[in-house]
Amino acid sequence: MKSTKKIKLALVHDDFIQNGGAEKLFFEIIKEFKKDNNFEVKVFSSLISPSWKEKLEKEGVVFEESFLAFIPNCYRIHKFFFFFNSFYLAFQSFDFSEYNITLSSSTRFAHSIITKPTTFHISYINSPSRALWSEKKYFHGKNFFYLFIKKFLPTKRIFDFYTHNHADLLVSNSLNIKQKVLKFYRRNSIVLFPFIDLPKSLINSKLNRDDFYILISRLESWKRIDYVIKAFNHNQKNLIIIGTGSKLLYYQKISNPNIVFKGYISENEKIKLLSRAKGLIFPQDEDFGLTLLEALFYNCPIVYYKKGGAKEILNEKVGIGFETQSVDELLFAIESVESFDFNEREKDLILERYSKGKFIRQLKKIILSKSS
Repeated sequence: MKSTKKIKLALVHDDFIQNGGAEKLFFEIIKEFKKDNNFEVKVFSSLISPSWKEKLEKEGVVFEESFLAFIPNCYRIHKFFFFFNSFYLAFQSFDFSEYNITLSSSTRFAHSIITKPTTFHISYINSPSRALWSEKKYFHGKNFFYLFIKKFLPTKRIFDFYTHNHADLLVSNSLNIKQKVLKFYRRNSIVLFPFIDLPKSLINSKLNRDDFYILISRLESWKRIDYVIKAFNHNQKNLIIIGTGSKLLYYQKISNPNIVFKGYISENEKIKLLSRAKGLIFPQDEDFGLTLLEALFYNCPIVYYKKGGAKEILNEKVGIGFETQSVDELLFAIESVESFDFNEREKDLILERYSKGKFIRQLKKIILSKSS
């Protein structure tokens, strides 16, 4: 007779501080497994901000923070923990001995958890740590800081390399990440594309677009918002920038009045803007980029830098790509998208690869196959 005993599943994420694509994706995963009676779920993370705790509690999710949460002002100074390998120590301090499966979601350190032989560890890799493996891009515009930390990076890369061996199975979120995992960690991985799950009621046609462009990003140097601002200062077209970050004040200072900074806004507000915008500007080399899928979902053409996730996801039927991160190429792409014929059929074909139902079915199939 088949056992009805629940599978004890530990869901582990780097940290719940910002509201990035990785956090939103993992939150949806948490909710899906929480409502499945075949699983008993608990969430582990190095740090969980008060706002994220409120979201988890609202869903009835049991969670646990690491010892880092006891450090005063931990949510403000968390980036400094990188210097002392504190995050690795935090994840290795968790006890997973009572769990059948651990599923870690890693862009930085969550893969480094240690499990006993009786617990199978599946590591979902959103990206290898950019600070370690793409350091010149990550520290763009922070020359003094990069020179200070540069001498520590080789040792940290070695540590990161070996901690990826803690996982029994690596799952990459794209073909792009699969290649990076093989290059950096010398390990094979299977690919499971992430998903988006958005309300369809606000889908708009391109014919009803308003006269503005939109950019959604954390405002950090490596995101390369600088040349976008220069381009829109030049063409005087309207640009709405959504997001916050350490470069916000600087970007506001160098922007003309046609560029409006909205900061952090609600999901509903963001969706309304995406459904009305003339186009999404995507200027950076991202490992994946869930914002691209959100824009496609609402029939928003995309002006994108043809690298990383954007190159993998998009094509000339749904957007205008450009080859170098320069003002001139961006300006030309923006002019081209003005008369662009967005192909909704192609958009549907792309989004079929990233459906929530497909993702959850495949993920559960992987977990169930390793839980016996």
